[in-house]
Amino acid sequence: MKYPSILLLVLFSLSLRAQQPEQNALQELYQDLLHPSDPLLNGREYKYYFHPHLSTPLIPKDLLPSASVVIREKQYQNVMLLYDTYKDQVVYYNPNTLYNNMIITVIVNSDIIEEFTLQLQSGQARFKYLAFPENQEGLLSNGFYEIVSEGACKFIIDHSSVKKIKEGMVAYQYTTERYIISSGAVYRIKGKKSLLKALSDQAAEVNDYLKRTKVQVRTADKEQLKEVLDYYTGLKHS
Repeated sequence: MKYPSILLLVLFSLSLRAQQPEQNALQELYQDLLHPSDPLLNGREYKYYFHPHLSTPLIPKDLLPSASVVIREKQYQNVMLLYDTYKDQVVYYNPNTLYNNMIITVIVNSDIIEEFTLQLQSGQARFKYLAFPENQEGLLSNGFYEIVSEGACKFIIDHSSVKKIKEGMVAYQYTTERYIISSGAVYRIKGKKSLLKALSDQAAEVNDYLKRTKVQVRTADKEQLKEVLDYYTGLKHS
């Protein structure tokens, strides 16, 4: 399904949604904390570098995305947030703030975000900024990742986009990759073999669990894998 320009759609829908009190509070906070180089919103303006009618690296694909964000231990609900999966940037906009009849989108300073939650097709996705030691940079780089599980090991999902040429134009192909961080090591989870390698200290028990529950790791959704990791955590604590 192709999506028209997000900016045009949001402008069209201004009359459909009233501004939330939380958005006012968050707007004031951004004005205080974001870089003062941009006189429009005291923040760095986000410029659309792609063709929305062809593809977009932004998630969610919602017309009016309703997210939550935690800043300075305070949670703000019903905030207009998008995540740029190509540039690893969080984008904020207020549909009631216009400049020359255009909505101003702002790149949020990642340093002030403790976490944010988006509503995706796969369900709610909670993101945090993770930093990795230099010896792990070849596999994962510092940035925002979806945090699915934080038990005996950490289960994260990398949401990203790859630039490609489609019909003679630049397009962005969205993809997700699953990882487990266990005992300081990072494992990319493709199928059963890589999962058992990540959970090698309880591999036999986890393998039996996969057989009993008939979970196919390669095609399992994140909730199914989370249940496997919950079982693994239970084994570690027994």
